[in-house]
Amino acid sequence: MSAPVYKPEEYFLTEEEPIRYKYLTYLKDLFAQNWLLLAAWLGSALLMAILCWIYAEPVELALLYLAITAFFMFVYLGFYLRRLHTIKHLLAGDVFDPEKYPRSLQSCAEKMEELNQKMISTSSSAKKEQTDLENYFSLWAHQIKLPLAAMELQLQLENPDREELIRCEKRIARDVSQAMIYVRLDGSDYRIQNVNLESVIRPLIRENASSFIHRHITIDCDFDQGVVCTDRKWIGYVIEQLLSNALKYTPDFSTLTIKTTATTFSILDEGCGIAKEDLPRIYEKGFTGKNGHNNLTASSGFGLYLSDEICHRLGCTLKIENRKDLPEGKTGVIASIEFPPALYFKD
Repeated sequence: MSAPVYKPEEYFLTEEEPIRYKYLTYLKDLFAQNWLLLAAWLGSALLMAILCWIYAEPVELALLYLAITAFFMFVYLGFYLRRLHTIKHLLAGDVFDPEKYPRSLQSCAEKMEELNQKMISTSSSAKKEQTDLENYFSLWAHQIKLPLAAMELQLQLENPDREELIRCEKRIARDVSQAMIYVRLDGSDYRIQNVNLESVIRPLIRENASSFIHRHITIDCDFDQGVVCTDRKWIGYVIEQLLSNALKYTPDFSTLTIKTTATTFSILDEGCGIAKEDLPRIYEKGFTGKNGHNNLTASSGFGLYLSDEICHRLGCTLKIENRKDLPEGKTGVIASIEFPPALYFKD
């Protein structure tokens, strides 16, 4: 016989529903879970009556047996019904206290408490993720308004600035790409393969060629055995973010240096550098640092956070620090990615 199906609506009733229905439910469960014991008791009483008839014993003997066993049977079922009522009453309470359950159910109650805590933790994590997502898109919506407004103003002119429209379009595309990365960060869309870093970097340089030319920034590339084991799409986003940051903070008429080896990628700029107190926090979600607060450039504080998270998932190490190889009085930043060996991804 299959086990009875648990239906919470049969146990936890509202005040408007009759109390009689609740106890009928208890009795239904009692008979459903102890029907074999009740059948054995009735069978033994019938057997006792047959034996009394065969051996010509007084029928009162069978009735006495039935009465005595019925007494003990109903005492047992009474305790069972009482315990069932207590357990269901505890389950219906707002506070779960394992110590109030019968001793025989302590292990079960402790397991329920453990599952209850896990459920609360999961619910809190889900709420936090939902809140973070809402906060991110609130900030994202605010940021996306700026290039849209700039494009709208340009389109109202008789001779709109084509270069400005292209810059706004690229910024919108970059912000949309970042939003997609943020949403899909915890997914499993990773394809590990051998990737030639030069083939990833050169298209990114071409995309920003107009900015380099307009600002007279020189690109010095040194590609040496830049084949690594990683995901092309995701590492492309990280390199694009590092290149975008370098371009954002580098002054006009300066030089950007990009280097690759068999295990590393690095980009060196001659920008304003990073404040010493900000360095430990640059990977925090939403952190913009002094450069962001001083409004040197538009910054969301999510680019490096996402880049660090992606590198962690790809087994890479992202390092960003101030340059120490420049002459006194000059500043700059070196951002590097250290890739794991191919054996890292073998099962």
